[in-house]
This record gives sequence, C-alpha cells and structure tokens, in this order.
Amino acid sequence: MKFVEIYKTQNDGSQTILAVCKLLGEAVVCEGDQVFINNLESDGVWDDSVAPPKKVFPKDGINFLERLHFTFTSGYLNASEVKDE
Repeated sequence: MKFVEIYKTQNDGSQTILAVCKLLGEAVVCEGDQVFINNLESDGVWDDSVAPPKKVFPKDGINFLERLHFTFTSGYLNASEVKDE
C-alpha cells in the first residue's frame, strides 16, 4: 500500500505525525488531525507538474499522493515522499 506521512514540527524541534494519507483503490484516504484532513479534502493541493497548474484532490489518487511531498515543504509542515508498505 502506498502512503505519505505529513509531519508537524513542534516548538522544541521534534516532529509529530499530523496525518497519514493512504492510497486505497483509486482514491486517497487520510487519517489524523480532522481539521487538517477536512482542509485537504475541500481545498486540494496544486499540481504544478502540468501547464497550467491545476488542483488535485484525494479522489485523484496517486497524483494527489505524489503532490503532497511538494506541497508541504516548510519549517512547520513536511510530507514524506510516497512510501510503499
């Protein structure tokens, strides 16, 4: 199963997992902080690998999962690359 972990950096520098998004069939299902997940589901993430850039959502499956790593690359929120379980 393919999945991505999204981490939040705490004030002391440690990281905690905010959400885990897994590819189940053709769609992605996320577990963790419900407010964060609700925002992902309603707002999507930008796919700038295409021109013009477009938003992708959990229903878009692997494309959405692959874009999380490029979307969350800040000092506070980071996403792993796609992992295989």
